Amino acid sequence: MAFTDRHVGFALHLQGPPAFPPPQLHRAELSVAQCTQRPVDIVFLLDGSERIGEQNFQSAHRFVEEVARQLTLARSSSDNMNARIALLQYGSERDQNVVFPLTYNLTEISDALAQIKYLDSSSNIGSAIIHAINNIVLSPGNGQRLARRNAELSFVFITDGITGSKNLEEAINSMKKQDVMPTVVALGSDVDMDVLLKLGLGDRAAIFREKDYDSLSQPSFFDRFIRWIC
Repeated sequence: MAFTDRHVGFALHLQGPPAFPPPQLHRAELSVAQCTQRPVDIVFLLDGSERIGEQNFQSAHRFVEEVARQLTLARSSSDNMNARIALLQYGSERDQNVVFPLTYNLTEISDALAQIKYLDSSSNIGSAIIHAINNIVLSPGNGQRLARRNAELSFVFITDGITGSKNLEEAINSMKKQDVMPTVVALGSDVDMDVLLKLGLGDRAAIFREKDYDSLSQPSFFDRFIRWIC
């Protein structure tokens, strides 16, 4: 994978980021770029399988909302800078739910997350990736690209990587074709590193290993994630 300014931001973090209050509290803005220097379209793929559990699922979607609140979102549908966000919850091969498409509207994001329903099913990440590309990145009606062509297309996987393998290789090839920059948030001690590495397109630096879902609300993780994604 090409070395990008995201990797530079990650390296700077290792030298010692500034501390700030937990993301659930009001806080001063981070002293890092919040996707204002370049455009990025971020698609979260949230594992809604039965392994995750209701409480962890709630923690994960609160994390997505906090990221949306922290980033500098695009100002309009014609804004070619800043960030837009989408969320897909996935379960089994036929269980995918586009919670909200790529949007800059924080109210739309918050309202959709308030109504999200946990799938509590089996897991198939390959089918989820293909669904995200065909229904979020591209228009399901005509296949035209909905993601901005001038923006970095980022897929953020929140999963333990334990999933069915059907369609996975096809999905990885589709990610490469769409020039997806992956980030994998791997939570828990029981993970499948082979799958996580495939999702990260072989880049170990793109895999964030955390002990549990409570880590998502910790400043040390949140700051590192924001630096990386921007």
